[in-house]
Amino acid sequence: MKEYVRPVVLENEDLAEGVYAASGDRCYEVTVNIHQKPETGRGNYRMQLNATHNAEDQHHSTAQRLTLVFNLPVEVVSCDQSEVSGSGTNTLNISYSYHNNPSENIGLGNLTVVADAGLAVTSAKLWCNETCNQH
Repeated sequence: MKEYVRPVVLENEDLAEGVYAASGDRCYEVTVNIHQKPETGRGNYRMQLNATHNAEDQHHSTAQRLTLVFNLPVEVVSCDQSEVSGSGTNTLNISYSYHNNPSENIGLGNLTVVADAGLAVTSAKLWCNETCNQH
């Protein structure tokens, strides 16, 4: 078993805002970058979701579920994926249907939400079905 190494995030206000990194259930590392915050004329938060699949047992997968937990309730405005549940709460579940090789970077897409000032991601976990008819 590979030793767990906690991700390190360095904050630099000049480069990015609201970056959150976390390990997934057991085979993903997830990053969430809140790259736009509410400003005059726009009242929403936009974030980029990404993950790296590092399956030590070399499994592939064809379906994933991302659970995002925020410090405040959020209303989903848009998401690149069609299956999002939890709008109006502080926990969103987003379903994906990517084919993932054992080691792969995944651009999970944009998520736009509306929330009160001070929104932050407190947890991000991605699970996969570890099932593939190609492997």
